[in-house]
Amino acid sequence: MATPAPAFPTLNLEQAKAALAEAVAAFEIPENKEKMLAAIASCDPTNPMAKMQTLIPIVQEIQGSVMAKFGFEGPGAVMAATMQINMFAPQDPEIANGVRMLAAKLSGN
Repeated sequence: MATPAPAFPTLNLEQAKAALAEAVAAFEIPENKEKMLAAIASCDPTNPMAKMQTLIPIVQEIQGSVMAKFGFEGPGAVMAATMQINMFAPQDPEIANGVRMLAAKLSGN
């Protein structure tokens, strides 16, 4: 029998802003920065997908503990939280900027 997908909470605008602020701050922690820079340096520069493939698990690890504070835990939690936060981007410039920054981190910039 299939395991049911985990249920995630629904964020309101203020919760989305708080989660995003913590997510952005997590990337500024020196050990997280170093981990990401080392991963980027290890990538094959001739493979355009190498950075993203290498960074996705690291980003999920870094963001997993942040998103757990907001009730997002288990498989797919980081993606579910990110999608909810992103839904507020069209109406809130602060969230739009933060989402762009997170996307840049995921691509290795």
